[in-house]
Amino acid sequence: MAANHSFASQSSSNSTNAGQFVGWKGTSNDRGTIDIMWSSCVTIFLCCWVSTYPNTGSPKDKWHHSLRDKLSLALISILGPDFLFGIAYGQFSSARRSVKLFAKDQSLSNGTKWTYAYAFFTDMGGIHLTSPDFPDGFPINAEQLHYLVLHKHVDFPDMSLMSIAERNTLDTLSRIITVFQAFWFFVTEIQRIRIGLPMTTLELTALSFTFVMFATSIIWYAKPAIPKPRPIRTKDGKTVEHIRVYARLNTHHNLPDTWYQTPLSFIGENQFRINAHWNYYVQLSRMIRFPFISRPLTSRPWDRFPSDTWLPGDLKLSVFAVTILLGFSFLFTLAWNFDFPTYTEKLLWRICSIYHTVFSLYGGGYYWIEMVKNSRRQSMRPNTPQLEQQQISPMTLAHNRERQTRNPLPNNLMKGIVRRFSINLELLRKSWRNISTDQDPNMEVPLRVLFPISFTCFLYVLCRFYLYFEDFFALRKQPADVYVTVNKFIPFLIG
Repeated sequence: MAANHSFASQSSSNSTNAGQFVGWKGTSNDRGTIDIMWSSCVTIFLCCWVSTYPNTGSPKDKWHHSLRDKLSLALISILGPDFLFGIAYGQFSSARRSVKLFAKDQSLSNGTKWTYAYAFFTDMGGIHLTSPDFPDGFPINAEQLHYLVLHKHVDFPDMSLMSIAERNTLDTLSRIITVFQAFWFFVTEIQRIRIGLPMTTLELTALSFTFVMFATSIIWYAKPAIPKPRPIRTKDGKTVEHIRVYARLNTHHNLPDTWYQTPLSFIGENQFRINAHWNYYVQLSRMIRFPFISRPLTSRPWDRFPSDTWLPGDLKLSVFAVTILLGFSFLFTLAWNFDFPTYTEKLLWRICSIYHTVFSLYGGGYYWIEMVKNSRRQSMRPNTPQLEQQQISPMTLAHNRERQTRNPLPNNLMKGIVRRFSINLELLRKSWRNISTDQDPNMEVPLRVLFPISFTCFLYVLCRFYLYFEDFFALRKQPADVYVTVNKFIPFLIG
């Protein structure tokens, strides 16, 4: 009876307030403007901050470096929570592939079940490989660890010594608090829609964050929050150079002498175009002195894996990803007939929401195409069965060092001048296609796709920030029914 009386009172309030518009409203028996701003902003903050999980940092990182990495992911989420979902989706797919890889031969892991937590921990740079020629070590991912164990270059590490679960207790509590707040906010807004009460565009934006955050939390559930990596050593004092020579003789016959990220990046190396595009704009932001995301890598080899690395997704999970993308893409169009202070603001919101939908669908389609290409490259990759290690003589190692230091330029001065003149234009084009600091060929972006993508991304950023601006600017004049509270008996944390 009390519930029916509550709904009857709200219906009466709806009819009384129909057509009325008010400006700033203080807190009363219902809710005020500050209540809407507080609950929406706190929900967005929790979705962008608490639910983000950066990769493991460098062994030399200070306490503030992990905060900076977390802030970078939070800013990416502000730019678009679907971007953060794409990063998490790729990381989960990579972890899933490594779980399947170790499951094929559990003898490699000494009977230890390779879990998603172990896979995430390794892929996020939680394990550093050290050797006589690389005493400081460098991170390896799960596929590289599998290769090293398979070919007896390292012993399978004791994962119980990594203290993954113990260090994750406090983080689990923060996840529960975030999910509970987001769930309460989601239920409250759905209840408003069911009753027929209006909501603000700020609440709609917060609703979009909760929608994507639920999906991101699911696929990041097993990812731990560990700031420092754990070292493992090569077996029998082997050098990394020894491993590379072994790979050239047995498993990777076309292995080049030059490496860019780490000496073992050739293992499972995939050219994922989405990551190349992303790194292009990250590097461009540093060149214009506006490095708002992604802490730069200053060591060679890498001493950590960047948290914003885009990895190829799993085709079998694409239905789930498409569902999330479609839901997020069309969410802002729900404000099509919302009451705005002026018709110009409503028109601009409609234009931006349509472009937001088109851009999200276009970006998702482009990601899917590159994911299919990557899947085909993986299927064509030759299998590398376990082989008996060949004895590598000191002469072979010396020859390998000679190959790495050999000067590839022509000795004839005239030929060098002519060649340099003839390729000058090509070098100019390459300088625009690849602006990475080490000129990694995997980071090259074709100019034919760079310019249109740059233009569409620029428009997306403008539309995205107009939506944020309008969320707060429109609060100056809202329908009176916006301030009617839906249900005061639902337990909540903030709202």
